[in-house]
Amino acid sequence: MTPHPTCKDGQKAKKLCPSCLYWDPRPEEGSGPGLGYCTKRDIITLIRCECDVYEQATKSRVEARDRALYGEIEEEGEE
Repeated sequence: MTPHPTCKDGQKAKKLCPSCLYWDPRPEEGSGPGLGYCTKRDIITLIRCECDVYEQATKSRVEARDRALYGEIEEEGEE
């Protein structure tokens, strides 16, 4: 797999996409390993080592994003 141009140092550079709030690791069928969908940029891309829209996917940020997308989901037993 050819690295993204932002990964100049190859193995030494930290790969940002897998830990990003906007990363969807399910590439379109047939696009190959190391590719994924960036929901912020709205593109399929190689995993990047530098990115101006990167945001660490913490538990609270993921939950906030999911609430914005899907609304509040009541737990079973709540009324």
